[in-house]
Amino acid sequence: MYSIIGGDDKTYGPVSVDEVRRWIREGRADERTKVKQEGTGDWKELGSIEDFYPSASLTPPKINALPSSRNLSVAGELRIRDCLAVGWHAYLRDPWRTTGIVALVFIAQFVMNSIPVLGALLAFLLNGPILGGLYFFCQQVIRGKGQGISDVTTTVKERFLPCFLATTVSSLLAFGPFLLGIIPAMGLFAGSGIAMEKLAEHPNLLLGMGLPIFAGFLGMMYFLISWSFAVPIAGCSTTDFWEAMKLSWRGVQQNFLKYFALLLILAFLNLLGALCLIVGLFVTVPLTLIVTMAAYEQIFRTTDSR
Repeated sequence: MYSIIGGDDKTYGPVSVDEVRRWIREGRADERTKVKQEGTGDWKELGSIEDFYPSASLTPPKINALPSSRNLSVAGELRIRDCLAVGWHAYLRDPWRTTGIVALVFIAQFVMNSIPVLGALLAFLLNGPILGGLYFFCQQVIRGKGQGISDVTTTVKERFLPCFLATTVSSLLAFGPFLLGIIPAMGLFAGSGIAMEKLAEHPNLLLGMGLPIFAGFLGMMYFLISWSFAVPIAGCSTTDFWEAMKLSWRGVQQNFLKYFALLLILAFLNLLGALCLIVGLFVTVPLTLIVTMAAYEQIFRTTDSR
């Protein structure tokens, strides 16, 4: 039996030799991972132990680093304090590099989106995949294996369609309740015969129009929150977009109140970042992405497909 120190600096185990080997195949542990055999007091690197890295082959065969929908499941419970702690410690391991990569991606995205006419098309096609790439990079940061820009570009290239569809379909479906709220409000306004500039003189009409719009807005936000893990799932696994949306829905529903509270905390942190002459956002935005992926790692578990 062995205990290991994970990329989040936490100790896991003791687990069996087979379990450690599975972690190696999945890319969750490598030859630099610290390990301690039960009954001994010394921590060693996995690469120095013949059971895991025989001298004849220093690199064991690896399976696809991205789990599929068959072995990705909703099995965890969200712990807000742990998410924040894991995210903060992961960020502190290399804050300048992490901030630089996230800032570079967002700046490039902003420049791309600012191109007249073409920028709108590029934003429609690429914003979802780029976000999926950032989520994948932040997942690797938590695991201590972030490669940098290549994590983002590889995800955009290899997971373009699932990330694009996850973003587009979830956004369109989430807009449905808001549209359903606007239709009766507009019908009420059209039937009243009151001119737009006279609306302020009719508070009851404003209230009647505002209630369905507000209800539709709440419905839209509920769907957006419930599907907010669809892009991370599509970017960090080989799951198709529809299965990613279903997994996201189940994972969020099982932890909705805690996840909503976490989102409020992150929103407050970004507000503070914006108030710090915008400079604070260079810390809070990367931290938000990493904490989100810490929540992802808690809620969604990878199981052995064998």
